[in-house]
Amino acid sequence: MGGELKTRNGAGAGSGHVGTAGVTGSAARELAEKVAGLLAAGEVRMFLGYGAGRTPLRVVPRHVLRPEGAAGLLWNEFCAPSLAKYLLEEQEEEGRVGVLVKACDLRAFKRLVADRRVDRERVLLVGVGCPGVVDAARVEALLGEPVVEAGVRDGKLVVETRSGVCELPREEYLLERCLYCEDPNPREVDLFVGPEVAPRPARPRDYAEVAEVAAMGLAERAAYWDRQFARCLRCFACRNVCPACSCRECCFDVWEPTWLPREVSVSEQYMFHFTRAFHVAGRCVDCGECERVCPVGVPLMKLNRALQKEITELFGVERPWEPQEKEPLAMYAPDDPDFH
Repeated sequence: MGGELKTRNGAGAGSGHVGTAGVTGSAARELAEKVAGLLAAGEVRMFLGYGAGRTPLRVVPRHVLRPEGAAGLLWNEFCAPSLAKYLLEEQEEEGRVGVLVKACDLRAFKRLVADRRVDRERVLLVGVGCPGVVDAARVEALLGEPVVEAGVRDGKLVVETRSGVCELPREEYLLERCLYCEDPNPREVDLFVGPEVAPRPARPRDYAEVAEVAAMGLAERAAYWDRQFARCLRCFACRNVCPACSCRECCFDVWEPTWLPREVSVSEQYMFHFTRAFHVAGRCVDCGECERVCPVGVPLMKLNRALQKEITELFGVERPWEPQEKEPLAMYAPDDPDFH
């Protein structure tokens, strides 16, 4: 579970005392003003940001078309979804689109540009400093009841339910990707809103989770992945959210030839996940969205990071999660010995 759970009973639902941290509160106000101005001036035809979801912990993507709609935009520690892939739906329309990006979202955007799926000139990037995003699923599992209100105050994650107000150490409830973040401020954007966020010490990329699985015996490792893939629903949420999965026609959707039967079995789950992992090898931006949206908690980043490690060791790519001008698995050389 991790962290200390402190509860103050007697707080009424929706009492309004759970505040928003200053860094995100000021950025949210500036964001609303800037977006309203961009739409009013016709600099963008639409803006992609965040809006209120079904609970305070679950914000949702929000499309803003008119200046007055900018007032409904949110920016806080619960804005987990990456918005970059929504741009694929907008490339057929004329006009420029604005989108809010965190540092990790910027990598996803660069991936789509590198794969020539998004035109950089038709997108206005609005960057925001990110203090780290709360892992909503972990908080919900801990509390076990609906969240009425949530915020961050004095380094504490303050969550209100009908039973009272809980205080949790915020740093212990961040998404895993936030622990690896080296700079929480996106640098290559067209407009930056709010204050910059001071970097926290980043976890070293030592691939400890990969080594843990690799250290298992063959039978133990097979049993481990059997257990993981047996839970898979084949809902395709991991594929749908992944910025590296942007093919115009996915092999898993093709009926003829049938690359992946519709049967849901462990063997076919292996086929699905291994095909996807190898497809994004060298192109994964390490955003962790695939694992975050998985409804059954399959540890997909263990597969992706295992291949990241191989890309680094075999091809000398020091930062395989950063889109490169030349990528080892996306190049053809006539003199490559493997082609002879």
